[in-house]
Amino acid sequence: MFTVENYIDSIKIHLEKQSGLVEDQLQKIFSYPFSKDIEVLDFTAFIEPTRFELSVIMFSMDKEANEVFNEGNDSTVFAGSEDVLQEVEYHQMNDSQLEVFLSFMSKMKKS
Repeated sequence: MFTVENYIDSIKIHLEKQSGLVEDQLQKIFSYPFSKDIEVLDFTAFIEPTRFELSVIMFSMDKEANEVFNEGNDSTVFAGSEDVLQEVEYHQMNDSQLEVFLSFMSKMKKS
């Protein structure tokens, strides 16, 4: 039987496999010489629900939530965006599991 808990556990298992890659990428990013115009690093997860894929991108921002770009003014500092985690599957299902999942989601929407 498909449950929310099973689904969440499956996501955790698949994403934990990426933790080493994410840690390496974060260490690389945090070593960048950031532009003095950057005041916030915004990490955003993007989910592609039809393929069960997830990606994470870091954006450099100012206080007003505007992305800060380098625009070639100073090649010694970083400003812009960077992939933290490129598209990875966060859940895998075979066809029979997919049917059960879609039925489950249909019931959840009705309640």
